[in-house]
This record gives sequence, structure tokens and C-alpha cells, in this order.
Amino acid sequence: MFNFAAQNCVEAAAELNKLFDAAAEEEQKAIRLTIKSIEKKGDEVTNQIFDELNNTFIIPFDREDIHELTTTIDDVVDLIYRLAGKIEFYHFSTFSKHMHEMAALIQEGCLKIQIAVNGLENLKNTDKTLRACKDLHKLESRADEFYKLAISNLFENEKNAIELIKQKEVLQNLEKIANKIEDVSDVVKTILVKYA
Repeated sequence: MFNFAAQNCVEAAAELNKLFDAAAEEEQKAIRLTIKSIEKKGDEVTNQIFDELNNTFIIPFDREDIHELTTTIDDVVDLIYRLAGKIEFYHFSTFSKHMHEMAALIQEGCLKIQIAVNGLENLKNTDKTLRACKDLHKLESRADEFYKLAISNLFENEKNAIELIKQKEVLQNLEKIANKIEDVSDVVKTILVKYA
């Protein structure tokens, strides 16, 4: 189930990248609908994990850790869905180079989440899992750098106040997603410390 949740996260990030590349309004609309269905699928998986958690006596690790990991992965997908909604709400169609770079990092981060979560199946061999967690930390740091550069560039060059507000909000949401991806890494590392 964790692997399915992680795969769902990867799919949402891939669709976000497509959304940033889509030029036509119809194409954007179709991608937003796909993200919405991915988000609903993620909620179903989350509920299924919680149901199993309530009905299972023997579990692979602490209930709190299972709850935290499930919630954090679902939060990544929820934030992607919310960002897609804001893009629609703002009729946003021009994405800066920094936004594209941050979206690419988010997609890469979700792929690393998948590796990290998959590694929880075998707590005797944690090298790949720990490497994925370290990579997630580095990705989040790079996303922070892109965010700072983008905000600086935005305030320096954007003269239209409304456009500035819209772009700033999209950038802030991208940074929130990157931060939440790192949170998944922190939960995985906590589990490894307890059980590896």
C-alpha cells in the first residue's frame, strides 16, 4: 500500500510537469482533471491504510510512523492538486524558468520517495533507502535556491502587481511541495533509526 501511495505521488508530479508545459487551455484542463483523479485515488489509499491499521494487530512498524508516513505522502499529492487548482483559478499560463526547474525537482523528489518507501520492505539492507533520503534533502535545498532566485528575479523585473502576486503564490506553493517531500524523507529516516 505504501508503494502504491508513492507511485500515486510520482504520477501527480509527472502531471504537474505536463501542466507547466501545456500551452492550450483545453490541454491544461485535461491535466487538471487527471491530477484531481490522482488526488482522489491517493485519498482512497490513505483511507485503506488507516482501515488496515485499525484492523491489524501485528504491523511492520509503529502505528504513529505508519500514520505519519501515509499522511505525509498524501500531503504531497494534496499540495500538487491545490497548486493545479490555483493555476486554474488565476488563469495562469506563463511559467518561469525557475518554476519549471522547481517542478522538475518535485518530480525527481517523488521518484526518490518511491525508492525510499520501497526500501522499507527490507529493513536489513538500507543503503538505497538512506541514499534516497539524502538525495531528497539535497533536492529540497536546490528547490530553496531556485525559490530564492525566482522571488528575487520576480520582484526585480515584474512591474504588474497582480501578475507578481500570482507568480509569487505559485512559487510559494512549489516550495511547500518540495518541503513536504523532504518531510517524507524525515519520516522514513525515523523508521530506519528505530528498526534497521
